[in-house]
Amino acid sequence: MSARRPRRGTLACASLAVLFAEASLAQAAGDQAQGVPFTFAPTRAVLVLIPGAEAAQALAEHRPSSIVATSAPEAQLLQACADGESQRGAAAKGFLWDILTRTWQILLHPMAVSVRNELLKYSSVSDATASGDYYRASDPGANAAALRSRITCVRFTRLASTDSGGDEVALDFIASVRLDTARDAIRLRPLRLYISQAAAKSANGRYAVAISLRADAVWRDEYTGHRGQIFEEKLATESVDLKPGSYLKYYPSDGPEGVRVPIIPVSFGIDRSRDFGRAEFGVSVAELGTAPATLTLLAEMLPDPNQNLQQLVIAAATAGLATGIAAHSP
Repeated sequence: MSARRPRRGTLACASLAVLFAEASLAQAAGDQAQGVPFTFAPTRAVLVLIPGAEAAQALAEHRPSSIVATSAPEAQLLQACADGESQRGAAAKGFLWDILTRTWQILLHPMAVSVRNELLKYSSVSDATASGDYYRASDPGANAAALRSRITCVRFTRLASTDSGGDEVALDFIASVRLDTARDAIRLRPLRLYISQAAAKSANGRYAVAISLRADAVWRDEYTGHRGQIFEEKLATESVDLKPGSYLKYYPSDGPEGVRVPIIPVSFGIDRSRDFGRAEFGVSVAELGTAPATLTLLAEMLPDPNQNLQQLVIAAATAGLATGIAAHSP
């Protein structure tokens, strides 16, 4: 009997836990500063898959105002994403998941619940997905078995609403998803991270940020269909200080750096005269702000709001186990 596959929800929760662990480590490495007030506007997250031929247009849209388009780092970024490949439309969807929505459903300890909910305002997770054909169609007369990536980069953007009703870039992350030189793997590389406004509160303007990239696909062998996650990798963890202003970092776009992950599976007998290798990519960004010491202390002193509920679940499980043993007793 084959091992049972974990449920997607369980895997997602585990992945988010890893993200926050990485963010906490990055935050611990940062310096402490004086408390400053912050306000937050409504935000939305979008993920764009960038084919090489559309790189210039995709990077120019919603370009952060503080980034100079003609600078040398931007020229290197464009070169990393642009290689003259063709484009086919890709469907995209996005949403912002604020950890604050995970409020305690059963108010066992009102004071503890109030403190815990306030503490949750200092962390958030933004997530967005987009789907498209990863591989470019084979040229006439070329080796039909050769794989060439059509999608070269992914761009995750969190937009914040302005007072005038428009949008401004609050967070922008670009990563390379090209095939490796041997074309037996995809090499993931972060290319640029820009943050002007966090999605969570912070007592001192410092944040820990962790970013992961994943891909899911559906494909078939000759007689069997498959569906699953191809990869999920953490690409960046940063300790960010937004008190002086926006944060901008460029990563190396060449060399051996990056993470090798499995290629997008190709269905048996698929028509390669058109773009193929449909996959859904997703990016998650965890932001963890510095909570006030008093609030943190209160959270440690007060009881767990879910303590009674957890005990009830344990009691039910114990009762079920005892019933099962009794039923099988001679």
